[in-house]
Amino acid sequence: MHKHDLLMHKKWFRAVSWTALTLFTTVSVYFVGQNATLMKASLIPTVTHDRFDGTTFPVQNVPDWSSLTTAEYNLPYSSIPSSKMVSLPRYNPSDFETSFSSLKWGDSSTKNLRNAKITYSVPYMGDYSLDSTEYKGSHLAVDIKIPTGTPVFAIANGIVLKASRQSTGFGNHIVLEHDNFPSIDDKDNFTTYYSSYSHLSSVLVEQGSVVHKGDQIGLSGESGTATTPHLHFQIDNDNADWHPYWPFTWQEANNAGVDFFDAINIGLGKDSAIMTTINPLVYVQKYLDASGINPPTTETPVVETPVVETQDDSNNDVAVNADPVVSDPVTDPVSDVENSTVNPSNLSFKIGEMSAYEEGSSVYVNINILDENEDVFTGSFDGIVNLSLTENVGTLEKDRVSYSDFQDGGVKIKITNLTPGRASLKVTYGEDAYYSSEFDVKIAEKDTNISAATSFDDVPLSHENYTAIKYLVSNGVINGYNDGTFKPEAVVTRSEAVKLILEGIDAPIEVSYLPFKDLPTDDWSYKYVSTAYTKSVVSGYPDGQFKGGNTVNRAEFLKILLTAMDINLSKNVSKSPYKDVSKNDWFAPDFKYAKDHNLIDSNLRAWPSQGMTRAEVAEIMYRVMTNEL
Repeated sequence: MHKHDLLMHKKWFRAVSWTALTLFTTVSVYFVGQNATLMKASLIPTVTHDRFDGTTFPVQNVPDWSSLTTAEYNLPYSSIPSSKMVSLPRYNPSDFETSFSSLKWGDSSTKNLRNAKITYSVPYMGDYSLDSTEYKGSHLAVDIKIPTGTPVFAIANGIVLKASRQSTGFGNHIVLEHDNFPSIDDKDNFTTYYSSYSHLSSVLVEQGSVVHKGDQIGLSGESGTATTPHLHFQIDNDNADWHPYWPFTWQEANNAGVDFFDAINIGLGKDSAIMTTINPLVYVQKYLDASGINPPTTETPVVETPVVETQDDSNNDVAVNADPVVSDPVTDPVSDVENSTVNPSNLSFKIGEMSAYEEGSSVYVNINILDENEDVFTGSFDGIVNLSLTENVGTLEKDRVSYSDFQDGGVKIKITNLTPGRASLKVTYGEDAYYSSEFDVKIAEKDTNISAATSFDDVPLSHENYTAIKYLVSNGVINGYNDGTFKPEAVVTRSEAVKLILEGIDAPIEVSYLPFKDLPTDDWSYKYVSTAYTKSVVSGYPDGQFKGGNTVNRAEFLKILLTAMDINLSKNVSKSPYKDVSKNDWFAPDFKYAKDHNLIDSNLRAWPSQGMTRAEVAEIMYRVMTNEL
């Protein structure tokens, strides 16, 4: 083979391989049950859209894939040269009858056909064979391969039924309702269709808004269960009970003994898919010209109907008018779902944020289970949730959990014996997998800022706390400043107090999720506050903040210290321990213990509301560390 032919062969292989990646994308309802509203209610929007005046394509321009360089294949839409962009190819079902193997790379006579087949990576009712024909599988939409950030447009006038922003399944997706539209088979027969646009990078409309033909509604991407940027374009008819519809459940695939991809390939649910959807691009192309079509006027009903609350995937409550629905207590699907065990097609998982940790430490990770609306799910579900680390950087407390392990929709998993490296926590349920953000485990570094207390200009040998400061510095619990001072009279903040206490009692650092909005994960104190919060040593304020920069007073410091040390204090104090500490004060038990164990020197007053200085903290921690308490 000549070198030129070899290069062309490789380029052809890249094009087909890139196309192949788009095939492993539309696993939406199969994994997360995007629309678990299994009862079809006749919803009447409170607004109406303009009458049908024709259609337009959901995407206007796409790359001429055969002309792109290797580097250009992964570029976003805005970075691809305009000279290498073409109008969206016409969708022709017969094109898919010609296999890729019969097309020669570089043949100008078949260039447009090749580009169309690459662009429409999965045809309507196709499969994942890379070179599918229509009705070979049960993929009930058309996958359009396009770069990230490609503008996506409403194909016709409609109302936004759904504007979902989510990270799983269909990802960010939009559903438009189109009333009084000509049917795909008869222009004089009017019906309702639902067009959907999935795996978007951005959603530019909101639920309930009215859109017009050609309005930009989003940008393409690869959100949700997708491996490459593309648009999953689907049109449901009025037979579908939810939108976007999907033709089979996880349990049905499992009962058939196949995984998701093989379920599509063997045509599982094909009859249902054909009954509930139409060929989306054939429909769009048929009605680009609306001449001779006279749809009835859509009017808002005058009859009063009850108002119900519904919630879409974006968690925005929207009130709509609904026809009265009479629920049969035996057959009502909603009742059946609410009172039964849920399978994987209705659930997804959210893993708490992870960051960087030191070797030898431990970390707690929160895992929440979510329903189809991405609300916390508190019911029961089938099967086992498997847990693992992508790299061997620690030991999982559990590697399998079931619904009984989830309390109020969440479970806390502990990872111990952390060793240097980088990994993610993987959660597997059914055929779907979820990953945490990557976290680093760093080699523990010895504190190089430790210096002898005698070197501090402001801590002479005669200082009353000299011995305590020297001891804590030598043991790496507290440091001096870069200017050579210790600043013994400086007050200690809440965050500093937590660090000094945990370091002083040699508490294991166990990082977990913090709900405080004023403490980012990259803050130096995060791991200390997180450890203390996990152990219920500290809490935040009602406004959701920790306020780590606030001065810690003597009462607060003692409470944190003794709680962290698991000191069991009697709540009954028979006598006021100090003149300024009443036996009825919430901190009375702490000060009584401090007095009885010689943690503080005063016999008359304790000054509970006075801020703790660095020297005072050093003295208390020194006495804690060198005495049996």
